[in-house]
Amino acid sequence: MEALFDGSIGTGTLLLLAVSLLVAFGFEFVNGFHDTANAVATVIYTRALRPWTAVIVSGICNFLGVFIGGIAVAMSIISLLPVELLVASGTGAGLAMLLALLLAAILWNLGTWYFGLPASSSHTLIGAIVGVGLANSLLPGHEFGVGVNWAKAGDVGLALLISPLIGFTVAALLLLAAKKLIRDPRLYRPPVGSQPPPAWFRALLIGTCTG
Repeated sequence: MEALFDGSIGTGTLLLLAVSLLVAFGFEFVNGFHDTANAVATVIYTRALRPWTAVIVSGICNFLGVFIGGIAVAMSIISLLPVELLVASGTGAGLAMLLALLLAAILWNLGTWYFGLPASSSHTLIGAIVGVGLANSLLPGHEFGVGVNWAKAGDVGLALLISPLIGFTVAALLLLAAKKLIRDPRLYRPPVGSQPPPAWFRALLIGTCTG
């Protein structure tokens, strides 16, 4: 903050900082409606909640999730790009890198949203961070590949590979178990008109969505 007042940061850098902050807010906005669509798709399709209600509930729970669930995921993503790299690159270069990765993430999120492709904003941001780190290592005076925390990238990559397999397996087992134990045929048919599912199943759907 002292650098902002003593004039050691130029006008161009301040402008780049302001643009970066605006782009960061833009990413959060895109991230919000992008991930909300994934979260509320099931409750809307099954008529468990009306669209407007589902979106509002999802927005509130996303906001509360930061305070209740912690920031472990955010810290893991941040650690992909070493802080020393941003500091060593200088203020202007560091802001440019931040701007580049946020713009890349926004463009990919908008593209997948426009074409209706289910994609995670967190995964998008991870890819953008790794890309910026690699691009920076191609500049003169840098060693290729040193701009990325590869140990953390390996952990994140392993989690991205394993989590869909675990989700697929658990969901399949739960569906098979439900068909064996729960004989209500309404649970296995597409929704009819605006009729909601049974009350207990509706509560379960809403609970998983808000979770």
